[in-house]
Amino acid sequence: MPISPPPHTSHGTEVSFRLGPGSADDARSLAERLAKAAIGSRRHVLFLNDEAGEYGCLAEWEREEDARAYGELPEVQAVLAELAQRTDREPRVRRYVMEEQPTVKRF
Repeated sequence: MPISPPPHTSHGTEVSFRLGPGSADDARSLAERLAKAAIGSRRHVLFLNDEAGEYGCLAEWEREEDARAYGELPEVQAVLAELAQRTDREPRVRRYVMEEQPTVKRF
């Protein structure tokens, strides 16, 4: 069996938070601010579960150092502080190693 080449690896910084059901517009506004701070990232995405009021953002980076530094940026810290004040709880910030997996097209 041939050995597969290693998958492409990137690094992610996730910020997740709860604003309450129906807060998608507020989540989008916060995500926009976080995305503006993600200069140099491969991409920045917003996850929404509007019924549950749970939201999150993921910034994807080529380098681990950039993923780590992103959470310490003043612009990101300002959003985190705003979320903590609004929700009376610290938003969750986590970092990931991300490996791309091959997919199969069905059509």
